[in-house]
Amino acid sequence: MQGLDRPLAGVTVVDLTVNIAGPSATLILADLGARVLKVEPPGGDVSRTWSPQDTDGFSSVFSAFNRGKESIVLDAKSVEGQRLLHELVKHADVFIESMRPGKADALGLGWDALREINERLIYCSVNAFGNVGPLAGVAGFDAVVQAYSGLMDLTGHPGGDPARVGGAVVDVGAGTWAALEILAALLQRQQDGKGARVQSTMLGTAISYMLHHLVSTRLGVEPTRLGSAQHNFAPYQAIRTSDRLVMVGVNSDAMWKRAALALGVPELADDDRFRDNVIRNANRVELIAEIERALEMVPAERVVDRLAAAGVPAAVVRPIGALIDDPQLDAMGMWGTTSTGTVLPRTPAADPDLPVGDVPYAGEHTVAILSEFGIEGDELSHLMNAFVVEQHGLGAMDKELT
Repeated sequence: MQGLDRPLAGVTVVDLTVNIAGPSATLILADLGARVLKVEPPGGDVSRTWSPQDTDGFSSVFSAFNRGKESIVLDAKSVEGQRLLHELVKHADVFIESMRPGKADALGLGWDALREINERLIYCSVNAFGNVGPLAGVAGFDAVVQAYSGLMDLTGHPGGDPARVGGAVVDVGAGTWAALEILAALLQRQQDGKGARVQSTMLGTAISYMLHHLVSTRLGVEPTRLGSAQHNFAPYQAIRTSDRLVMVGVNSDAMWKRAALALGVPELADDDRFRDNVIRNANRVELIAEIERALEMVPAERVVDRLAAAGVPAAVVRPIGALIDDPQLDAMGMWGTTSTGTVLPRTPAADPDLPVGDVPYAGEHTVAILSEFGIEGDELSHLMNAFVVEQHGLGAMDKELT
């Protein structure tokens, strides 16, 4: 995102989300320059308690998705907390929440209530199944939505049990869609001066990953689990070599001819069993067996080099630990260091030339933000200071009061 000079500078976001989906949305906005005021319940975002945790007591999940934000602790269930939130909303451009449908309204924090306070407000909801239909209001986590949507059923090896996709793809995807919709609403506001209500659902996100699978299913061809393989092309999967697996991606007949030569099986390019993609797909098991026989004595790195020279996408299947010192990630600026020396990954939206914001303690910025906006809440602020001291020691309180 180099060259945009923090395009959301001056945009203030009031963030009432927890866990991963909502925080991933506001992380993107923060990386684009927005000021994110993370409003946490007493006790903090529950993801603070998840493992593993670093020496400062921050969980890996909380650090990854909440760096660069300012933390306020308010009890949204209390009359005083709701009053203070209403005051914050007066100064906000964006309000984002991840409660079950209906809960924000019950707390006086729904769209109808907040747009009366700020008519230019962009209001975003992030939830599992949306606000309508038989599942409206039903709770759902990433894996639950993967299961319901069929995404899990597509993942795993033939004959084996369905598997959850390893990354929190539904959570982060829902956050990405939320950020995109917020950006679109901000752009629209520049034109008409009006606020808007937008929504991102985890189920809708899961469906977005399977658009072509759903079209295929409606045509009567229901995709099944293929392990690392792809339903539309062959060879397009992890292939065994002498030492490791290599992921090979071939998506055309012309590329297949180049791949066959690079893989040391040029005769297969003209074999009637593999002459075009439709037939290769039908004979995928035989095709992969032939290729793997030819590669029994060939190291994975050599296979990748041959395919790369032939213009065929391929990569050794690596453990996630290989990314820690990966030169490509370093060159792309995907790692950043906080002021306390913690190294954290950036999002693709982040400018690699800008510093990475610190991970906030729960309630660390409560007093400063309320004071900045002229919001009176002395009694609550005193309680928040006590909470910070209890959780993080006097040093955190000193940091807040300076």
